[in-house]
Amino acid sequence: MVKTIISITGDYYHEGTDTDQYLQRVLSLLDEPVIYENIPIDALAEALSKNPDLMILSVENQRTPRHTDISEWLTPEISDLITTYVDHGGSWLALHSGMSNYPIDSGYIQMLKGYFIQHPEAMPVTYKCDLAESPNQFVIQDEHYQVGLVDDYTHIFLRSFSDAGESVAGWRHFYGSGKVAGYVPAHDIEGMLDEQNLNLLKTVVDWLLKHQSSVRWKHYLKG
Repeated sequence: MVKTIISITGDYYHEGTDTDQYLQRVLSLLDEPVIYENIPIDALAEALSKNPDLMILSVENQRTPRHTDISEWLTPEISDLITTYVDHGGSWLALHSGMSNYPIDSGYIQMLKGYFIQHPEAMPVTYKCDLAESPNQFVIQDEHYQVGLVDDYTHIFLRSFSDAGESVAGWRHFYGSGKVAGYVPAHDIEGMLDEQNLNLLKTVVDWLLKHQSSVRWKHYLKG
């Protein structure tokens, strides 16, 4: 059966067409064809009702950058729809800004487990991965996201290093009957289309689309 993937990309600070191109390049690397659609944030609830095999979010939780008038789009009702979708067997990927400015106590971040704290100006960032089937290390010019975790029940497979320090950069785990992953790279199209980065994100998407075994670890998937 052909898998369906829906993405939501683009906000004030992130060019949605670049991220859409990024995802299309990643999906072209998959062994099997998929049905892919990029939609606006206001169509999220309707998309979830269709139970796609994978939802990808690369959008901050604000409609405007003005500190005096920040309009958050993630309501408790939308958060519940997201967590229910995953709990019932869906897969969710928070890509770059898909973890940014969301309340830590929201159901969404409690499901995702990782959240953006801050980043310095763009600089060379080294990403080191512990997945045997993916590149061990690559360097791109990027925003060095500093990421926090709400708990330890996830598998951290990617870490980032720069002059600004070290951080978590990629993680994945089960949530109910579904799967969740967070992936930090990248902010600019040059970093997005780095070959090793593309191959690693392809590996993450493969895992998210893979049918879950009836036997799995209770808290997190290792490797």
